[in-house]
Amino acid sequence: MSRFEGQVIAITGAGSGIGRALAQNFAGRGAQLALADYNEAALAETAALLPASTRTECTVMDVSKRDQVFAFADKVISDFGRVDMIINNAGTSVLATVENVTIEEIEKVINVNMWGVLYGTKAFLPHMLKARSGRIVNVSSVFGLVATPCSVAYTMSKFAMRGLT
Repeated sequence: MSRFEGQVIAITGAGSGIGRALAQNFAGRGAQLALADYNEAALAETAALLPASTRTECTVMDVSKRDQVFAFADKVISDFGRVDMIINNAGTSVLATVENVTIEEIEKVINVNMWGVLYGTKAFLPHMLKARSGRIVNVSSVFGLVATPCSVAYTMSKFAMRGLT
């Protein structure tokens, strides 16, 4: 029996990449999944890849929208009765130097990568504290440790996420 058997795991950015891989991995270990992504079609593709026996609830949302993230947390608790883990995985990037990146592009990356993680943490933490159990996982990258000339927005957001974590 897997230690994740029956655990309720919420994953943002579950429509592709790391989020999809996490969903597949945890489903294979018997977890129940609350998956979220802004791309409805990609989210449905992820759900279709999971074993039919996996209890899965999908929510289309934008992690940069505080009300949507808090509504997602409330929905997870309503649907499953608890949450054992939130994986704040949703992320975005833009490759450009400070000279060439627009403020709007920086704001978008910060809104998803930093605010999305903070919203996910704050939305799920009260439920975990009440249950006296739970795990918060914030997915970052090496760019939370080192900076490169063409990833200013992404690096700023990942440094902030690392500080929160």
